Amino acid sequence: MILCVESCIGSEESGKGVKQEQQVLITEDAIRRLSNYPFQRDWID
Repeated sequence: MILCVESCIGSEESGKGVKQEQQVLITEDAIRRLSNYPFQRDWID
């Protein structure tokens, strides 16, 4: 099964944020992240 997990990450002080979506593969034995981009904190600073 493949799921998309969305999160909204932001700064309460600046009011800026970014919505990110990660795709994950769930099997009987493991969970594997399919998205390959890194989290970039400077997007919200």
